[in-house]
Amino acid sequence: MRRYNFTGMQIRRATIDDAAAICDMHVRSIRQLCSADYTAEQIEAWAWRKRPENYSRAMSEGGETMFVAVDEHDRVAGFVAFRDGEIYGLYVAPESVRKGIGTALLEVAEAEMRRAGVTVVKFRSTTTALPFYLRHGYCRGEDAVAHMSGVDVPCVWMSKTL
Repeated sequence: MRRYNFTGMQIRRATIDDAAAICDMHVRSIRQLCSADYTAEQIEAWAWRKRPENYSRAMSEGGETMFVAVDEHDRVAGFVAFRDGEIYGLYVAPESVRKGIGTALLEVAEAEMRRAGVTVVKFRSTTTALPFYLRHGYCRGEDAVAHMSGVDVPCVWMSKTL
């Protein structure tokens, strides 16, 4: 298993056993970090449907590759999920932001995609993460809307040539 180490954290390929921790961290990240850019109704429509089995299924049946950043106690501090040339999620735990974890996860995902022959990465970014991706060389595309539980959640298409 390929592992990447940096500043007290390790990035490794996620396993089914990580699903509950990924889910918990993802929901906390949405609820805390995105609350300045989205309404309470949008946050809840986005977060309430997250379940550990969704992450397990994405890894086992959905063809998604996931990596997690873990601390010295193997606690999940962030994750990235992707398939082919599309990122399905990159989130960092609220207590772990601004420590380089998001950048490291993005670099790992890009390296893995490049190794698989992907030449263009695309995905829908949250409004919250837009400045992060722009700093990392992504180009802003069209505004979009994710429909979650009957609620429209604004997002932005992003792309980058590897």
